[in-house]
Amino acid sequence: MHWYDGAKRPPTEIRALLEGDDLPSAGSIFVGTQGVLVLPHVARPMLYPDKKFKELKFPDVKEEDHWGRYVEACLGGTRTTAGFEYSGPLAEAILVGTVALRFPQTTLNWNTAQLAFTESAANEFIRRQYRSGWAVKGLS
Repeated sequence: MHWYDGAKRPPTEIRALLEGDDLPSAGSIFVGTQGVLVLPHVARPMLYPDKKFKELKFPDVKEEDHWGRYVEACLGGTRTTAGFEYSGPLAEAILVGTVALRFPQTTLNWNTAQLAFTESAANEFIRRQYRSGWAVKGLS
């Protein structure tokens, strides 16, 4: 996985796969063996090369009010559209990416089971060292 943030944008060879279209201001790019999927943060996905995927019909997806769905789940026990089994690993990947920003041009190896990097310097950003008297039980 490569993480680009702020002024750091994907390299020219990745942008060239998009056939001249502008990159979204926020989102993800998945480069596969048969094409490229651009998933903007708030917009319809785009597939490249255009010629190969022009006949592909995207499924109709019913829009939902995710705030209302969350409240309903809290009050009535209905499931949210993205439960903790999905959102937990997603949050983990994003947080690991923010740590990686502190180590440019460095490959970091993340161990999910141990919630730690194999590179010890990066681990100082995983858990906070609390001052005496401010520690939170279970978080230190």
